[in-house]
Amino acid sequence: MRLFYTSPWVPAEWIRAHGLEPRGVWYADDFAFEPAPLSAGVCAFAQAVVRLADLRPPSAVIFTTHCDQLRRGFDAVAGTVPGRFFLFNLPATWQAPVAERLFCSELERLSHFLVRLGGQAPSAGRLQAVLDHYRQARRRLLQAAPACPARQYAEAIARFHWDGSVCLPERGGPVGGSIPLALVGGPLPRAQWRLLEVLERAGGRVVLNATEAGERSLWAAAPACDRGDAPASEGAGAQAGHIVGASESEAGGVLACAARLAREYLAHCVDVFQRPNTRLYAWLRERLDARGARGLVLWAYVGCDLWRAEAQSLREAFGRPLLLLDAEEVASGWPRISGRIEAFLEALR
Repeated sequence: MRLFYTSPWVPAEWIRAHGLEPRGVWYADDFAFEPAPLSAGVCAFAQAVVRLADLRPPSAVIFTTHCDQLRRGFDAVAGTVPGRFFLFNLPATWQAPVAERLFCSELERLSHFLVRLGGQAPSAGRLQAVLDHYRQARRRLLQAAPACPARQYAEAIARFHWDGSVCLPERGGPVGGSIPLALVGGPLPRAQWRLLEVLERAGGRVVLNATEAGERSLWAAAPACDRGDAPASEGAGAQAGHIVGASESEAGGVLACAARLAREYLAHCVDVFQRPNTRLYAWLRERLDARGARGLVLWAYVGCDLWRAEAQSLREAFGRPLLLLDAEEVASGWPRISGRIEAFLEALR
């Protein structure tokens, strides 16, 4: 069974270890941005998720609390077909010890949800194998980031979130005279990848894809977990212990992997919804400087107050020109966006 998830901070490996198929919505070919009869102020991405839930009735959808729009989308569909939708609570205050306990508690709830859908509680061996596969895949994608063409690299990451595979594009050298840019902001699904081509045709070159399911969703591989790796706190361990549905002999290994999985996601989550969001700025600063990005393109949805509110802070923090693009403009065609991009790049020459 396929489970569509709407945030890269939902552990896809946890779903796969239960014998189900995690599918990141960014790669879905029917994830369309068409007008929907929803109230004004609802972003196009949240609308598309709700529409996808309607179009894929045999599948399930995992919403998250990192986005108010997605949380409202869950409220809109939760009562229609009971048992098909799940709301994953992502802790925003990552510095607090309670964050790990909350994440472990959500893994427990998600495990029960997956079993009800027909999945099976993983053994320690299966869970370890899945975790190793995902770590290696992320590492390969991350290593290829500086040398891959932007459009093909976005597709490779989305494909990884779709089925866990790694299909790296051929490396491409920089185009002479092109201006290095960083694309920052919310989700950039398949239907909007054309933006990367528009930027390139206008004379730009995306050297950093820091959209929601872009390079921010990858991180260097952590050491493999082992049976002696105890949870970071007693509370986290006690809650994670309820996740284990395997035999008692397997419990120690599954518990250790689940606790490490929670810590790994919390340690590498880099997003605007976090409070404080200092990790986002530190992550961006390191890569903007390393890749020589001369300008920022902020990709935000009309209903996303979090990203839109960061526009001025990003300008001040990095001292680079910033172009704010509304994702909803894509629905009305590309000419206006193309014109704004060309004017922005002309100012950088």
